[in-house]
Amino acid sequence: MAEIRNNVNGYILAGGKSSRMGIDKGLIVFDERAIIQRVIEQMRPAVKKLVIVSNNPEYEKFGLEVIGDVIKNIGPAGGIHSALSHTDAEQNFIVSCDMPFVTTSSIEFVVSQSYQTQITLPVYGQKIEPMHGVYSKECLNKWNELIQLNVFKLQELISHFSLLKLSVDGNNLFYDSIFFNINTKEDLEKAIKKSQNGN
Repeated sequence: MAEIRNNVNGYILAGGKSSRMGIDKGLIVFDERAIIQRVIEQMRPAVKKLVIVSNNPEYEKFGLEVIGDVIKNIGPAGGIHSALSHTDAEQNFIVSCDMPFVTTSSIEFVVSQSYQTQITLPVYGQKIEPMHGVYSKECLNKWNELIQLNVFKLQELISHFSLLKLSVDGNNLFYDSIFFNINTKEDLEKAIKKSQNGN
């Protein structure tokens, strides 16, 4: 996978306001370390460069480059825009900071399928997962145009691009927990149980 890694940058989106949690989600301590630390550990082997997208300077303590949102307060659409504006790589794997069970192997699989299209996203249980996917830098101009038209929802944004929907049902590299994200304190409790059960 070294050849793949050498051509792909990784971006972890940690710019959310975390209004439902009351605190910054990526910094929540889970299983003895910050949630984002778990994501970093799984992302690092799969990409040539890893960057955090956040307006919170506290993320600098993880030793990675931290970039702020170019366009603020529009959610993940803004984080992806910032990543595409910043990157020097054609292909970019983008993931949310609040997905503690993401794995290196699931990242590498999606990346390995991503070279013939602008966006490559896994589809699991008939649900497209836009926060575990590859976005080509060539998406930047149109992505920016759509944002200027107040198109902020990811499902609508991705529909304007060449999109590979990568069915991963039945693929043993993928299971429910990989796409599990923590938005509430209840979600955190569920994640702790999943971790204890080895999921």
